[in-house]
Amino acid sequence: MNWTLLENSLLISALTTLLATVIGFLAALFLAGLEPRRRRWFLALAVMALALPPFLVTGCWLHLLGLTGVWRGWLPFDIYSLGGTVWILSLMLWPISLLLILGAWQRLEPAQLEGEPSMSGWPLMRWLLLPLARNALAQSAVVTFVLALNNFAVPAILQVKVFPDEVWVNFNTTFDYTKAAQIGWPLVLAPLLLLVWLRRCDISWPRLEGAVPAKVFRRQLGAGWFWFSGGLVIATMGLSAGLPLVDLCAGERTWLEFFPAFKAGQSAIFNSALFSAVAAALVVVIALATWRWPIGPITWIPFLTPGVLLGIVLIYLFNRPFLSALYESVGIVFLAWTARYLAVGWNTAAHALRSVDGDLTDAARLEGASRWQLLRHVQWPQIAPQIAAAWYLTYLFCLWDAETLILVMPPGAETLSVRVFNFLHYGHNAQVNALCLLLLMLAVAPLVIWSAGQSVRNLKVAATALRLVVLATLIGPALAGCAPATSSNDAPIESKVFSRVILADAADGQRQAERDVPRRKRKPGRARTALLAREPLYTRGQTRRAMGRPWHQRR
Repeated sequence: MNWTLLENSLLISALTTLLATVIGFLAALFLAGLEPRRRRWFLALAVMALALPPFLVTGCWLHLLGLTGVWRGWLPFDIYSLGGTVWILSLMLWPISLLLILGAWQRLEPAQLEGEPSMSGWPLMRWLLLPLARNALAQSAVVTFVLALNNFAVPAILQVKVFPDEVWVNFNTTFDYTKAAQIGWPLVLAPLLLLVWLRRCDISWPRLEGAVPAKVFRRQLGAGWFWFSGGLVIATMGLSAGLPLVDLCAGERTWLEFFPAFKAGQSAIFNSALFSAVAAALVVVIALATWRWPIGPITWIPFLTPGVLLGIVLIYLFNRPFLSALYESVGIVFLAWTARYLAVGWNTAAHALRSVDGDLTDAARLEGASRWQLLRHVQWPQIAPQIAAAWYLTYLFCLWDAETLILVMPPGAETLSVRVFNFLHYGHNAQVNALCLLLLMLAVAPLVIWSAGQSVRNLKVAATALRLVVLATLIGPALAGCAPATSSNDAPIESKVFSRVILADAADGQRQAERDVPRRKRKPGRARTALLAREPLYTRGQTRRAMGRPWHQRR
């Protein structure tokens, strides 16, 4: 056991967990006191901060606080250190605590706040909010600890020795599977313990509409705590999401290097888009085919372990002569990404399919629908948005991934994320910002394509409706003038039994009924009936006689 690696890994994970949990708790205080419309925007920014690629965030802080950083003159903070690693990981992982704690406070009832109006500020947090969020705090702390422990990109770029980085360096130089297993076994044990513990926990996710009105929560929390947490949240969101994006897009160097980076990395751009889209599609297809299988917890193990360990396992299994066709082709890329990110698509698809209306499914099965027909006509209209979200999330994860491919990437299959990682690992390069900007463009490309398709579809529907309106306006009067006149007592109706209704007086109704409706023998115990299918239906007029009988005798 390398005690230096253990000390660094545990120290980084523990400090990151503490800082991220405190920020997430204060952010939950602020968002719980916001109206749903404003809360939606802050939640979107938090999710964006969580979804940004680690090398993009790390590259931004290297540009600001690196050895030649623009802020280094007045802020002498060494980013190539344990403190720099904790700082960047905390900015990346704090939204986990926010989402879980805010979800736990959905159980808060207005009576709990109004029952003791004098309890506000710190007593409110100590005696009510913290006990309600106790399980959420523990869950977020454990998840943050495991993710920080197994993070590879940030410590590797900052050249801080931790377990994932040491596994990669050691195997890259010695190709010793036994040594890699001896170093990396804690990275597998931690996710296993996390999954065993989380299976017994009930996780609550936040909603836009809470049980307690935002105004009531703000009043009980107090203006001081609300605005203090709000200022901290706004500053944190600016540092974690706004600053990397502004640094990326506002730098003059980014745009000067954009076209040269684009020309030099056309193959990497194509590989990133194609490989990510295909791998995401494979994940969705496998999830739709196997969502009934009890493999949900197992799929999270490759997702939570470092990608370098998965790469070592794939090398050990597939680096054999009879499997060279797969190992030396892009098939190993699809296999690696599908295995690692299957948890995202599988659990999303399984949750969506389990929430399908059971009555529709049973009715389709009774009608003899096959499994494909059941999916296409019954399930797919209900699960399409969730499946699209699963595909897009998997696409993003694959697009950002560098650690899984860094050991198994075949020749000619370099992606943008791997190129950016190599540039940052061996020194901040001027083309890094341009390559990160290209990655962000690839990330939003599916959303742009979908929005364009929706706009074209809406335009087609609007154009068709406009044509029909114009056609009805032009032809309607002409058809109305040519239509035969309808008498006041003869009107057509929409019915499967009768074709029209004629209002007649009693005498005419009696004579017409006697001619059109033949008499039939009345069965014992049953009323006399006559079926007037496609024949005139006669109703009583202004008198009390119709169809040849008094009204009170027609029962």
